[in-house]
Amino acid sequence: MSSTARGTVRNANDYYVTPLWMVDEFLERFVPEYSIDVNDSILDPCAGGCDKYEMSYPTVLAKHGFKDITTIDIREDSRAENKGVDYIKAFLDFDIDLVITNPSFEDSVEITNKALSDVKNRGFVVMLQRLNWLGSQKRKSFWDDAPLREIYVHRKRAGFDPEKPNKTDSIEYAHFVFQKGYQGSVSLSII
Repeated sequence: MSSTARGTVRNANDYYVTPLWMVDEFLERFVPEYSIDVNDSILDPCAGGCDKYEMSYPTVLAKHGFKDITTIDIREDSRAENKGVDYIKAFLDFDIDLVITNPSFEDSVEITNKALSDVKNRGFVVMLQRLNWLGSQKRKSFWDDAPLREIYVHRKRAGFDPEKPNKTDSIEYAHFVFQKGYQGSVSLSII
């Protein structure tokens, strides 16, 4: 999802390693503010991971005491338990309290809509995206109807290439928190 690759060759399947500190920083605020229970069922539909790197969200969620984490990824070389699965086309036969992931920018709206249909009523969907995800005429109708509850903007720019940890991206990122059925105003937090 890195924006620094514009105009060059992008990573296969838009795979970029989400920094663990970024997930941890978000969970430190989100979990207590929304009383997320460590026994909730969680899905990471774009789990990532590979032979060199662990899956970011499941790794940090486990560190925070979460146990019921299901992982899916479209890539065959992912560490997800369900590899080679296109989440957008997948049928899920289990209840989900929380969907949390770093989806490809290109498929982010479709993945968010699918996640909102998959979570329980009042369940949460969390997407890590560029802050400029809010822009564009193409996504206007999505934002008009999205049950967006809060945007957690990361004040520190992230790097998505573990081989170059000091090379940060050219844009700010945020965790966008949606809640199925929510119709109130949107909160903004800087973390």
